[in-house]
Amino acid sequence: MKRFILRIAAALILLSIAVLLTASIAYLIAHYPRPADSFQLVSENPQQTILIATQGSQFKSAFINSLLDTLRNSAMNVTGIDLRNIEEMETRDWDKILIINTFMAKLNRDAAAFIDKAQDSDRILLLVTSGGADWQPNADLQVDAITSASQKSDIPELVDLVHSWILSDSAGAWQAEDYALSLKYFPRVNVAAACAAILSEQNRYKSKYGDLRRMLNLTGYMFLRLDDLESARHVFKLNLELFPDVWNVYDSYAEALLRTGDMEGAKIHYQKALRLNPDSKSAQAALRKL
Repeated sequence: MKRFILRIAAALILLSIAVLLTASIAYLIAHYPRPADSFQLVSENPQQTILIATQGSQFKSAFINSLLDTLRNSAMNVTGIDLRNIEEMETRDWDKILIINTFMAKLNRDAAAFIDKAQDSDRILLLVTSGGADWQPNADLQVDAITSASQKSDIPELVDLVHSWILSDSAGAWQAEDYALSLKYFPRVNVAAACAAILSEQNRYKSKYGDLRRMLNLTGYMFLRLDDLESARHVFKLNLELFPDVWNVYDSYAEALLRTGDMEGAKIHYQKALRLNPDSKSAQAALRKL
């Protein structure tokens, strides 16, 4: 009987491994960068020239198609090329240059080489896709940058951000006016300032984003994955102030406090989470350890 149970357990483990491998292969097929087709969008009286240098993937194609739909009636000429050909381009020939790159251990070498030699870096926006939307640029990167997971549900927000960048003045660093999107997509956002701005206009943000609490919670955990504990604490504290009657905002904030070594603060907030939701397994487990 014992041998039979061991065989069943081994079979289940092998099945789990097979499922994980299948899922990983499916993800790579969908998101692994491939050569991109060139394209053009021509306006009768163009006021701007836009270059989009991209890799190919299902997500990137869907994003670009949506962006082109937004730009179709604008006075702009848009040219799209495969990212590998960007070395042939000069920044002075374009009003704006959008580089779309999948982050795989390091920034794409063609994108990095072009950015390094660029004379007018204010004209360049780098859109980096990564599995957890948690890419962080090097301190010496001299261009504007946003980052996202390859999730099609994010495309409308990304299109709005890129469109606002295209219409913005190229002088100086660009920052979106929507602070919720800044927290979600901008790796260099001033987190404390963004949180304060959202709190001061909380009714507008709650009205605009029906899932604001979930959006902020995911952002907080992104910062935890990056080991940016101060930023995570700011975002989770904001969520707590916006939604004081929801148990899991206390649970998340307590987790950030625990990571920073504030055991007493973590204990207090796990207890608050448990008062609002006595069935919370995470709060119960954490308090037992504390």
